[in-house]
Amino acid sequence: MIFLNRLDFDSLLIVEKLREKGEDVDVILMQDAVYLALENQGRTNLKRAMEKGINFYVLERDVEIRGIKTHLVPKLELIDYERLVDLLFSDNQRLINL
Repeated sequence: MIFLNRLDFDSLLIVEKLREKGEDVDVILMQDAVYLALENQGRTNLKRAMEKGINFYVLERDVEIRGIKTHLVPKLELIDYERLVDLLFSDNQRLINL
């Protein structure tokens, strides 16, 4: 489980490289990192990363605060804090904060 909390386009490249090395990768976007999930964000590789099998979860509260809910890449899972806790305590989790 990788946490992204800032708008850092290079972090998506790191995530992709982990996946290419055979790692199972799940990413939680929170705080300003939710901007990485914008549909018309030309610089991101989020769609490509999703095609490679990387799961992205987006903290719904942070999306709502920023008013971007209708502009997100399709097929992202919006999660609340309860779901976040469930993900954190699921089996065999390794947590990374980039």
